[in-house]
Amino acid sequence: MDIKEKVRAFMLQEFKESGFHIDIGDDESLIESDVLDSLSILKLISFMDEQFNVFPDEDELNPERLGTINSITAFIEKKLALSQ
Repeated sequence: MDIKEKVRAFMLQEFKESGFHIDIGDDESLIESDVLDSLSILKLISFMDEQFNVFPDEDELNPERLGTINSITAFIEKKLALSQ
């Protein structure tokens, strides 16, 4: 399972009640569609830390980095590349 698939699987499991569903596009805003709020962003950060050992710095916590499936995936990939 690649990073994007893991992120999608997590989102489907954790944020289904918030409106995340299989048909949400990879570039669809999760904030504008009310899938992500402050509490769910904390859950997402915890998932990234536990699953990938990736933790965003304070200045990295913004909708451009964590607002879509593609931006979350790119953020994780970038952090993983920097840690090698």
